[in-house]
Amino acid sequence: MLANSQKVALQELHELASINRQSVLIEGPRGCGKTYLSNQYANLLNVQEFHSVPPKVGDIREALDKVTLIDTPVVLQIENLDLGVAGASYTLLKSLEEPLPHVYIVITCRNAEAVPDTIISRSAVVNVGPPTLDDLDRYGIEKDRLKYSNVSSRLVWQCVRSFGEADEVLEMSPDEINYYESLSETCRFSDSVSNAVWKIGHYDSNKECNVELAIRSIAELMHKPFITKCSIDCVRDLDKGRIAPHAVLSKFVFNAKYGE
Repeated sequence: MLANSQKVALQELHELASINRQSVLIEGPRGCGKTYLSNQYANLLNVQEFHSVPPKVGDIREALDKVTLIDTPVVLQIENLDLGVAGASYTLLKSLEEPLPHVYIVITCRNAEAVPDTIISRSAVVNVGPPTLDDLDRYGIEKDRLKYSNVSSRLVWQCVRSFGEADEVLEMSPDEINYYESLSETCRFSDSVSNAVWKIGHYDSNKECNVELAIRSIAELMHKPFITKCSIDCVRDLDKGRIAPHAVLSKFVFNAKYGE
């Protein structure tokens, strides 16, 4: 499904494919569909072979070594390069400076400012925004109309902000969906920080929940400006991808309990 938030980016990719651009960087927030757009770029190039590579030095080097042994067109997607170590960018740089004629590289990132200038200058940058609420509703309907009809009015769906979160909610059990609304009891923060973190971070089955959805749910349930601010700060930490979710949740609970 092409989301409204992706239309401008797809048009830019269409123009880049028409000039056979070999290095493209797609920047956008977590869950906005960067991988989907990377696949679309391969389709626009009429390239059948597509490989997604994590931002690790060994994986990038291995993928680049493999494509030098073939002569058929291939698209390599380097996922979230901004979350990798500096060595990952340096490993990729030579292939951008001296591209092989059959290799197309699509880099994705959440924050282009965290990508070295040497990578940016050798790539065509395409920006994509977060999905709109209408995009998410249409996605839910197309993905599973029956399940969507059951969750669309529930708190957890109102807290969804990405296609990945939409997928997760559509796969939740009824008990897991109910869990987010039950957080109104935990919102009092009468427990110790460690106990509250455990309760918020786990379903009754002891399975770990989606921390970001839990934090947003608490903010919706409490309707307090200070809690909303705490939730926004913590979601930003999660978006950076460099802080573990349980650490972010601990920060949120501590600030909500003692910060005001």
